[in-house]
Amino acid sequence: MQPRTLKNRQSIFILLCFCLSYYLFLKKNNYSSALLLLLVSFIAENFYKNQVRATPESKSSDYTSWKKTIAHEDLPLALVDLEAFDSNLKKLTHMIKDSGKTIRLATKSLRIPALIHRALQSGLPFKGLMCYSIREADFLFSQGFNDFLIAYPSLQNADIDILGNLLLKDAKVALVIDDLQQIKIIAKSMEKYSKPLPLIIEFDTSIHWGQLHLGVRRSPIRSLISLKQLLLDSKHYPSIKVVGVMAYEAIVAGLTDKNPFKKLQNPLAFLIRRCAMQHIAKIRSEIPKIFSELGLTLEIFNGGGTGSFNLISNEKALTEVTFGSGLLCPHIFDYYSNISLKPAAYFALEATRSSDPYYVTCLGGGYIASGAADQDRLPKPVMPEGLKLLSAEGAGEVQTPLQLTSKNMIPLGSPIFFRHAKAGELAEHFNEVLLVNDDKSTYRVKTYRGLHQAFL
Repeated sequence: MQPRTLKNRQSIFILLCFCLSYYLFLKKNNYSSALLLLLVSFIAENFYKNQVRATPESKSSDYTSWKKTIAHEDLPLALVDLEAFDSNLKKLTHMIKDSGKTIRLATKSLRIPALIHRALQSGLPFKGLMCYSIREADFLFSQGFNDFLIAYPSLQNADIDILGNLLLKDAKVALVIDDLQQIKIIAKSMEKYSKPLPLIIEFDTSIHWGQLHLGVRRSPIRSLISLKQLLLDSKHYPSIKVVGVMAYEAIVAGLTDKNPFKKLQNPLAFLIRRCAMQHIAKIRSEIPKIFSELGLTLEIFNGGGTGSFNLISNEKALTEVTFGSGLLCPHIFDYYSNISLKPAAYFALEATRSSDPYYVTCLGGGYIASGAADQDRLPKPVMPEGLKLLSAEGAGEVQTPLQLTSKNMIPLGSPIFFRHAKAGELAEHFNEVLLVNDDKSTYRVKTYRGLHQAFL
């Protein structure tokens, strides 16, 4: 069977199933339609893969301007447009302007102390940092930062000692956990310290329906009953103190619903996100009541991510919300129906070879984003316009070939600008980042890597 015939038949099949799914959504319940769409989408995705397409979003004037800006810089180069960074910062903070909530900045989405400081210096509603590593929090404390929520647990004695010593230095720090076994190990390590370690329980917001699991696998705390039991158990350990809950809606914040590489799954993703938000908001509204019943103070109730930030601003239960990636707006955020931000982070490679007419090859470029391997994890060539990655090669460790979709040849030695699929991960490949002001003046700042820091 020819590929085009297969695609046509598959499209008809998908259309019929979508019609049935929407009927179920209207007449039955959300989960039935979500399950059917899930099965259909995965089958379709396995049968027919979308091709990598060219990116016609840039203008020739943009390329000329950026090319001039970095004319005397060595390549490869990472750079941040500060005008776009500040615009995204203003837009995101405005979303919770009258909510009474504070913002906790996700440091893993930047990994550049100068940019972390730039965001925090605007003051409230920024209140603290969400770190991905205990050692990262220790480093940032040495750089003058404070108020850390460490979102990923570690049980190593050396790491718990770091937390104990931070507390003795009057640092404000809390560690996320989700299991009694974790509490026991941490509590034992903390017995030698005079201050109890504040802990945050992570509540899993994934959807579980029979054997179906929609969401990420983070925490086993999936019901109010299990949350209450862990809170009761924690009272037996005086060297720790549970002070809050994190209920991150990863199924919404991390799921694209306007993805050009997953067109067949987009309607499903939209429905899942819509259903999940209703489910999560209802569950989160009940969590403060559990703390009240047990006579505990809910000091921190954290949720949020860039992908869902505008959807949670009106939730009264949350005391604080988190974002980070939206400040740099990697290209993954082009694939959300509820997000409109400015691209702020780029990297530039040198065009060094041309194997054939209308092909150009860059030196380096294999900066692949983490997560499930797919085309939306590849870097995206954006300037000059009319470039696309080759599906057979993608972005290579030492070279990245591109196909030109126009007849405008690119002289060898020219810079090619890309956007990374994610935000902070780009900083792991560079010691410095070039910050570009509104007037195109520039200055350099160091990344974690440039400051000799690697935490994971």
